[in-house]
Amino acid sequence: MDSSRSTPNAKVPNVSDDAPLPDRVNYVLASEINPNLAAHGGDVSLVEIVDESVAVLRFGGGCQGCSAVSLTLKQGVETTLKERVPEITAVRDVTDHTNTENAYYQ
Repeated sequence: MDSSRSTPNAKVPNVSDDAPLPDRVNYVLASEINPNLAAHGGDVSLVEIVDESVAVLRFGGGCQGCSAVSLTLKQGVETTLKERVPEITAVRDVTDHTNTENAYYQ
């Protein structure tokens, strides 16, 4: 990844632009997206890459069942992933949002 976008205090090692696609997606999730979601007790993880460019994600913690998750997915997670990892063309959420026990917003 470009050093201007690196996160020096991230607890994950930086990855290069030629690293495998899942590694680059996981880096952005760990270094940029999850620290923001942690403020609401949430997190997101990569399940798989399908169709060579679609990141399949699962939300957890306060994001699972949260009423704002679709907004978070489209305006936050998808936008950031597409900017940082240009090969990603879309994201898909496979989380079971019917479980709202720990949801930040219900």
